Amino acid sequence: MGDLISLLQNVNLQVNNIDRWRWALESTNTFSVRSAYKFLTLQPPLVSLVDALSQWHKDVPLKVVLFGWRMLRDRLSTKDNLFRRGVIDQASRQCVSGCGSLETSNHLFLHCNFFGSVWHFIYRWLGLSMVAPSQLPVHFYQFSGCGGATKGHRSILQVIWCAANWEIWKERNNRLFNGKECPVYQVVDKIKSLAFMG
Repeated sequence: MGDLISLLQNVNLQVNNIDRWRWALESTNTFSVRSAYKFLTLQPPLVSLVDALSQWHKDVPLKVVLFGWRMLRDRLSTKDNLFRRGVIDQASRQCVSGCGSLETSNHLFLHCNFFGSVWHFIYRWLGLSMVAPSQLPVHFYQFSGCGGATKGHRSILQVIWCAANWEIWKERNNRLFNGKECPVYQVVDKIKSLAFMG
């Protein structure tokens, strides 16, 4: 709200002028699809996880970086993705935790009753108060930005984020392929030790 007020402080309303729309991307001040397309396609892309990780922390294993890159682009072999590729049938799409929901990346890593609850313990451990957003890329930027402005705090949170998702994926696979389950506190303990091994 403060930003909006500061922007409006320099605005002078003129009684004798008529309000009208102006499109600043065209010299004629009228909208065109071409100018909008050009503007959108020339924008620099968001920093990818791989680029960001290579800049923040050299101790994150490459396999975890690549896993995170695939996860943020919804390229993991979740049951929903396997169904869409025709690998499994409709009846096999349920989350491995038994929660009854479809196993999508966003569900598995953020909203599942079991796997999503890992984040509750991580937030409590770090003294953070957050609500998980609906999308993984938003969660990545939200979580890594919670440590304040210093590069060191962001770096630590990014490593913890990668470690947490890596351990969630490993626990998911252990349940699916080996039929073994760890309680949530053991998954959180693994995340803590993995995050500070480097």
